[in-house]
Amino acid sequence: MTLTLGPILRSAGIEPADAQVIRHAYVKEHEDTGLQGIHADSSDAEILAYTSQQSTNPRIFPVVPPRIWVVFIREGGDRARLWSVLENRGEVSNDGALRTFDLVISDRMANLRNRFVIG
Repeated sequence: MTLTLGPILRSAGIEPADAQVIRHAYVKEHEDTGLQGIHADSSDAEILAYTSQQSTNPRIFPVVPPRIWVVFIREGGDRARLWSVLENRGEVSNDGALRTFDLVISDRMANLRNRFVIG
């Protein structure tokens, strides 16, 4: 039997349909925006700031994103490690290309931060 993400999220009080799961990869600079990406030594503050900026393109990011974001960071190959669960408090700016969200770190799944790896 395969263990999937849905039951793990539910055990943390997160309904999968009401959450956005994000897997960040290490990117030096984004070709489409020119914005700096994240790297293996990025601080929590840098990852939070990076995550808070999302595309306005609805093919890339939902027009109405959910309140809970579950953020993973690329670990290698097809694996990613849980960085944190964030609460989206809403969009604070939109310049037509990028939207910025007010995100705060949640206590949800705190015991699994940097320990939970998915493939």
